[in-house]
Amino acid sequence: MSQEFTQLLGLELPYQPGDQLLVVRGNQTYRGSLHPSIALSGDNGSADLSWALFQIRHTDQSGGSFHPPNQWLVRPFNFKTAGFGTINAFGQIALEPGSYCFRGWSTGMENGRMRSRFRSIDSLITWYGATAYSLHYSWHIPIEGVFAIAQPTTFVLEMWCDRDRNKPWGYGYESGISPELYGSLLFFRKPL
Repeated sequence: MSQEFTQLLGLELPYQPGDQLLVVRGNQTYRGSLHPSIALSGDNGSADLSWALFQIRHTDQSGGSFHPPNQWLVRPFNFKTAGFGTINAFGQIALEPGSYCFRGWSTGMENGRMRSRFRSIDSLITWYGATAYSLHYSWHIPIEGVFAIAQPTTFVLEMWCDRDRNKPWGYGYESGISPELYGSLLFFRKPL
């Protein structure tokens, strides 16, 4: 019995070792098994690869302002899923030793040249987001990177804008749907 792809139930993470894949190659269908390297453990750390999500969330308010212009301004995180890492009182992300891959986005706003960067406090590790120029309204500025750390390290997300947007909606207008999201980074970690 077959089903339309869109009618299939979603598969919740983490993947299980016995899960199988359906692969179509050259009009031929094959059955495959997941490689152990892509099993995700999330919060228990038992598999080789685990994940955590960090976000900038607000409730019933706009996203903040770019002020002053032409300098790196901190974008503090205030939410994370279960899993590795912590957020300190300054909105910085503290990570344990391991090999990391991350990707995500931050918001920008209106009539400015913008850039984001994710860097260690000691600036030995720095990853830049996409170059962005917005003509009007909100923008998502993607960022991604890979790095390895041998000791616990604290990181910060910062943004640069060449226009002074000293207005409460500088990082984006609120949608009126809580929580308001103004940045999100998804990390995958493999222990050293």
